Amino acid sequence: MPRLSPSAPIFHRKIETFCDVRLAPILPKADYENLRSYMLDLVVRQALPPLHGGRPNWKEIGSTCLLTGEGLKAARREGRHAFEAIMRWVNAATKAKEPPAPAPTPVVAKSIIRPVGVHTMSANNNRRAPETTQATRMQKPMMASVKPSQTLVQKKAASR
Repeated sequence: MPRLSPSAPIFHRKIETFCDVRLAPILPKADYENLRSYMLDLVVRQALPPLHGGRPNWKEIGSTCLLTGEGLKAARREGRHAFEAIMRWVNAATKAKEPPAPAPTPVVAKSIIRPVGVHTMSANNNRRAPETTQATRMQKPMMASVKPSQTLVQKKAASR
């Protein structure tokens, strides 16, 4: 038998009391005993009930506990609360057992220390050297050969 956590005996008594108060009056004696022992076994083992879509799988619970048709309907209606409490308790216990994740250490950007007077080379050495003697495209006028005082007819005649 696994060692119980300090809260396990308290929770065990809660499930026993729940079964005595809520399930005993509505279930047949055999169904009550089977379902009660099944729930208490889940608490002792700290195990989840069989699940289907995040909820208790009542077909499997009914077949495991040998519940009758009427007993299964009553157990589904009243026992749902106990199974949900067991699921919450087991999930909380597993989260408490996991060690907390270490806090992430902040990453400090280191500056590159360069000796004085040393220039670094660019990673892209195949760049074209900048044109210092010629004017760039942006600096050249669009119509450098045309005088501003010329008209459209004079421009056409000059180009012939």
